[in-house]
Amino acid sequence: MKRFEPPEHATPFDADGLLPTDVYTLADLNAAEAEGIMAARSRHLKRRKNSARAWLIDTFVRRVHRDMFDRIWSWAGTYRVTDVQPGIPYHRIATEVGLLCRDVEAWDKQTVNPMPILERAVRLHHRLVQIHPFRNGNGRHARLMADIYLRAHGQPLPEWPHSEIIKEGTSPRKEYILALKAADGGDYRLLVDYTRRYLP
Repeated sequence: MKRFEPPEHATPFDADGLLPTDVYTLADLNAAEAEGIMAARSRHLKRRKNSARAWLIDTFVRRVHRDMFDRIWSWAGTYRVTDVQPGIPYHRIATEVGLLCRDVEAWDKQTVNPMPILERAVRLHHRLVQIHPFRNGNGRHARLMADIYLRAHGQPLPEWPHSEIIKEGTSPRKEYILALKAADGGDYRLLVDYTRRYLP
């Protein structure tokens, strides 16, 4: 079985369920996944979601992941069934994703001192990373979900340095991990600032 060595702080994974037959290295895998992600971004960002409707639901969360990776992984769009670090226990995934979707809906309906839209997107991003619903691709999925949310609200989208974020040892990746860890402790300022830095 082929194995790929993920960057530090990424989910360990192997080639079980790998669909392409011409992928042998992590670089090959990243390139193949990037094509699927670009296609999914185009599909989901082309038309704005109606921010007044409850579009952010469990099935959509899984659909976006499937659209990103269904040409690469047979398990794309399927919640993991084993425990990983980082990530919550797998038997709580569906419950926690449902709670997150309801939280976002509540934030959108808040009229007294509403949370800024960028912070809502950042919290959505962080919570998905924290839950780690899928066997892999969770950070990239969380960033696209946050982008879809921002697009639904007519906001500009960050120009993420995707290749830098997934590459071990780069400054953007180190800063991203630090921001996520601060958010784990309830402090979202670093992740908000990190996201704002890449806004056009």
